[in-house]
Amino acid sequence: MEERDKTLRRKAFERNKFTCQKCKIQDKTGKILEAHHITPIYSGGKDILDNVITLCNDCHHFASNSKQEFDEYLKEEMDGTLTTLMKAWEKVISENPDLK
Repeated sequence: MEERDKTLRRKAFERNKFTCQKCKIQDKTGKILEAHHITPIYSGGKDILDNVITLCNDCHHFASNSKQEFDEYLKEEMDGTLTTLMKAWEKVISENPDLK
């Protein structure tokens, strides 16, 4: 089994500007944010930044317990691209210029 990247969580938070990618809540302290693997490690997903999305604990619970619904959300809201989260972030910025 591959060794997990201990810095991945922090990298995801920084990339996503400490913002939940579903509900858009911001948390500069990182206390309520979690790193969610889009394709779980146990399903063959990789422990890499392109496979991680930043979610608050409520949205992470939703993603983990409603996988089919959450996958549909990702496909719909993220232009069908599950691993290219920067497009989603660009969309958030264009809709909320005060987040820059």
